Amino acid sequence: MRWTQLSAGAPWTPGRRNGGARPYRGRLRTLLVAAAMLCGMLAVVPPAGALPLKDVPEVGVDTGRFKLPIGCTISMAGLPFFYLPVDVDVQGVAPVQLGPGQEFWLTQGSGSITFPSWLTALAPLLGLSKADAKITDLSIGASTSTPESINIAKDRPFEVKDIKIDAGKPLKVGLPLSGTFDVGPFKAAPSGATTLKFDRALAEVDLRSDAGFSLPIKADCKPSAGNALLKIAIGGPAGQPPAKIKDAPLNFAEPETNQLIGIINAPYACTLGGEPMDIGVAVGGHIPLTVKRGGTFSFTESSGALTVPAATVNKLIAKGHTKIAGRVTTLNLRVEGGTPAVQNVAAAGIDIPETTLVRDRKIVVSLPAGGTLTAGPFTPDAGAKSVAVLLGEAAASFTFDDGTPATGTCAAPSPKVYLVENPVT
Repeated sequence: MRWTQLSAGAPWTPGRRNGGARPYRGRLRTLLVAAAMLCGMLAVVPPAGALPLKDVPEVGVDTGRFKLPIGCTISMAGLPFFYLPVDVDVQGVAPVQLGPGQEFWLTQGSGSITFPSWLTALAPLLGLSKADAKITDLSIGASTSTPESINIAKDRPFEVKDIKIDAGKPLKVGLPLSGTFDVGPFKAAPSGATTLKFDRALAEVDLRSDAGFSLPIKADCKPSAGNALLKIAIGGPAGQPPAKIKDAPLNFAEPETNQLIGIINAPYACTLGGEPMDIGVAVGGHIPLTVKRGGTFSFTESSGALTVPAATVNKLIAKGHTKIAGRVTTLNLRVEGGTPAVQNVAAAGIDIPETTLVRDRKIVVSLPAGGTLTAGPFTPDAGAKSVAVLLGEAAASFTFDDGTPATGTCAAPSPKVYLVENPVT
């Protein structure tokens, strides 16, 4: 029931916030590994198993890609004809925390709906070779927020022409055909949390033959299991500026069905040598989107990164330090609605490689230097409707240039930082 570090040479894959002084306390969400970067002038190649440095977002940013199983009612001539299970693939960027009443967006959005291969296998029987598609409803929800759902295709439907139909192969309709979309603004509630989710998609598809014959169908698609994409806690001072994040890295491979791949860079307020310091801990990995009642789930192919903002680096340099190294000893994951209630994924210790400090330059350090991590398994409580995993406390020991030791401790992020909330199905 703790993160299990694999051998340093084992392959791994990345998956899914502000900075201060000590390189630290890994806050990994179910991952922890990250990419070491001598922030300075060197471009360091990440070791095997580390998050690619170019993919680690800024502190306070959550990036992810989700593949949700949905079900579509297929209608012809206005009459329901059959029910079709499909997948919707969505990716985007959001803040990891919100203030009371704060405006926010899901940005850099894109995705696709994939119709199964058995449907296109029927195409030769009717001579169908191409398809035109129009998405008139693509609704993304944010529970407790205002509004609670936004149809981004309401005023400007997504249209895709001349999609080639390959018999026996899945038919994928991109959303949009090029570029990205933003969903918002939403307005956060005064307190609590909001959950971003896929609500609905409505597609009009015209299947065409080279001979001029066409077969128009309509697909009304809704979630078939859990539809939660990510949960964002609300807290802190009111009056925070709108959270509309741009230019975050999104380089995720296509997930398996009912899975997310993401990276969260969470802000931690820490104490090192009696002084306050801020840092960011990025975590990424592969995480299921639902859990069956009586079942379990784990985070796999996980890794993480420690971000030391430039302001924190400058504080350390002002104390006469030029290099720092250490070892993470605590990184607690806390569980709501499941067991274990707390899991220290760094119980075995994770080394922080020696890193050179360069004034006015942030540092991103791999934790661990190689290999992958696993968190879980997590088991739903009896009667729980969902299981949420969030970042808890962290601690690390440090050694500076002259060998002087120091201990750093970090409280759990406030507001909370959720790694995932899985509906129990």
